[in-house]
Amino acid sequence: MLGACGQRANRVVDEEREPYYLKGQELLRQLNHDDAIEAFHQALEVNPRSSAAHKELGILYEKHVNDPAAAIYHYRRFLKLNPDSPIAKDIGDRVAGCQIDLVEEMKDSDAHERRRRELAELKGKLTHLAQQFEKTRHENDVLRQRLSTINPRMADVIPPPTPVSPKASQKNAAPKSSPQPAPAAPAPATPREHKVRPNENPSSIARKYQVPVQRLLAANPGLNPRRMRVGQLIKIPVQP
Repeated sequence: MLGACGQRANRVVDEEREPYYLKGQELLRQLNHDDAIEAFHQALEVNPRSSAAHKELGILYEKHVNDPAAAIYHYRRFLKLNPDSPIAKDIGDRVAGCQIDLVEEMKDSDAHERRRRELAELKGKLTHLAQQFEKTRHENDVLRQRLSTINPRMADVIPPPTPVSPKASQKNAAPKSSPQPAPAAPAPATPREHKVRPNENPSSIARKYQVPVQRLLAANPGLNPRRMRVGQLIKIPVQP
């Protein structure tokens, strides 16, 4: 019994650390009740068993929305999920008060039918969310198992290469061809020429043709870098 109570207490602490639940608490401090309701519903989408979110929604629907049917539903979910809570008696009293309000409201038959449909729709949505939650958790478990076994499977699917014996490699080797005569040495390439453009200098020209600036200057012995003219022809040395 003590172990179950401890586990339930730890679960409630985790519920109160959920980001959407924390967002709802911040909105409550700002007295933004409508957005707080939305945030706590988002917390239930993440975890349909969040008793903390059910409690806050019950209070909001009772005090600020004046919807006793929705308040009763969330209070009862809280009591079912967290029956040993220190505030369980207070929540039970709130349920009784909401039931009185609901009876008064349902004296009108149209209101009764509307509330019945709304409550059924709310239960259907929460049931769907719970099913989606369980489905996602199952898919995560299956994926985790697949990832844990992916390396051994790859080892089974891809066989190691078959070693080739030295004799087989020698037998399959292509016959040696007779030596070919060495190709004739290519004729020396003719140096290119570059026409100087505005704002160019030996360094920028050398970078453009990817040659050392020293070789560029050596190929143009009469070149004065400080007196270069636009349109002047510069010899570009060939790469060795």
